[in-house]
Amino acid sequence: MGGTAVTGALAAGALLIGSLAGLAAEPKKQYWATSLTDTVDAGLLQGLYEAVARGETGWLDVDPKNPIPPMEPGINLVLYHVGGNCYVGDDCRRFPSSEPTRDRWGDSERAINLNNPETRRIVIEDLVAIVQQGDKVAPDGSIVGVHLDNVDRLKAQGLADVFNDFLKAVEAARDQGLISKSRAIGYVAKNNPDEFKHALDRKLLKMPPLYQINENARLSEEGMLDSQSRLAQQIGRQYCIPVFLMTFGSDVAYVIKQNGYNEDVYVLEDMARRMAHMPDISGAAWSVDEEDYHPTIFEQGSAIRVCRGD
Repeated sequence: MGGTAVTGALAAGALLIGSLAGLAAEPKKQYWATSLTDTVDAGLLQGLYEAVARGETGWLDVDPKNPIPPMEPGINLVLYHVGGNCYVGDDCRRFPSSEPTRDRWGDSERAINLNNPETRRIVIEDLVAIVQQGDKVAPDGSIVGVHLDNVDRLKAQGLADVFNDFLKAVEAARDQGLISKSRAIGYVAKNNPDEFKHALDRKLLKMPPLYQINENARLSEEGMLDSQSRLAQQIGRQYCIPVFLMTFGSDVAYVIKQNGYNEDVYVLEDMARRMAHMPDISGAAWSVDEEDYHPTIFEQGSAIRVCRGD
C-alpha cells in the first residue's frame, strides 16, 4: 500500500477501533441475529431489538439479496458475500477461472482463487458495492461490515491480502464520496480460526475483525468443544473479539452405543445453549439444517472485556 493509502486505512482503523471501544468501555454482552437464506427469524429479531434497548451490542448479519429488516439505532449491519466461491452461471463467468467445490454446494457454487489478484479485485469491488448499500440504510453511528464466506482455503497472508485490500478500496470509495467518511467499516472472520489467529499474531491485518464465526460447532460426549471452536475461543480470549458459534441440528456431535448399536447424537437446541455459556464465547445460534442457514435460536454468552493493546 502506498503512503496515502496506508494513512487512510489507519485512519479507518482508528475510527473502527474507537467505535468498538465506545461500545465496550465496560464489558458488554453481544447479540447476533443472522440469516443467510431468508429474512431473520422474528424471535431473533425481537431479541436483537431488546438487546440494543438494554445497551448491549447488536449485530444484524444478513445476505443483502434478502430484505434488510428495519434497523434501530445501535444495531450494526453486516452483509454477506459468497467470497471464495461463485454462483454457477453468470457470476462464475466474471472470474478468470473456477473449479468444482466437491461438496454439498457443488450444484450451485464453484470455487475461485482469492490468491489471484484479478479474482480478488472482482470480489473486493463487490464488497465495496455492498458496503455502499449498507452505508445508506444503517443508522448513524452504526458499523457496517462484510461477512466474506469460503475463505477456509486461505493461509494467513492470503487473508491479510483480501481484507487489507478491501480496506484500501473502502478508503478510495470514501475519497470519491461513495461511502460516508464518518462510517466505521469492518469485516468478519469466518471459520478458518487457525489462519486468522496466525494473521493476528503476526500483525498482518491492518484492523482486527469485528467478530469470529465458527460454524458446525459441537460438544463431545464429555462436554468439550470441538477443536476449531476452541481455537476461535482462544482468539476471543486473546484479542477481545466476540466469538459466535453457529450450530446445526443436521450435525452429528458424537456417537454412543445403545443396545449394542451405534446411535448418532445430533446437535440439538440444548447443546447449542450449553456451548454459548463456555468461557470466551459471546453466543451460539442454532439452525435446523446447514442447507437452510436460518437460525431460530440465539443464546447470549459472555460479555466482551476490553483488551489493553501493546
